[in-house]
Amino acid sequence: MSITLETLEGRLLAQRKVLARLVAALDGPAGDELRDYVRDRSHMIADEEDPGAVPGEGLSIEGALADEMHHISEAAEAHRKAS
Repeated sequence: MSITLETLEGRLLAQRKVLARLVAALDGPAGDELRDYVRDRSHMIADEEDPGAVPGEGLSIEGALADEMHHISEAAEAHRKAS
């Protein structure tokens, strides 16, 4: 079975939606801790001396990871407000 970019994107979006609902649904200290974990990782901290430097592959992955954490955090917060 061949996986297309559209299939992969659809799968990732489905996972994001499920994860956001799980993060939103958890109550108590465990839920607060998980939401803090996701929120704290929703931005990338670059300690580079040259801000104009071209990011390497590892930095691109870290940026994508932070971006995804941001999307999950926003969606979880929207679910919590809607509840």
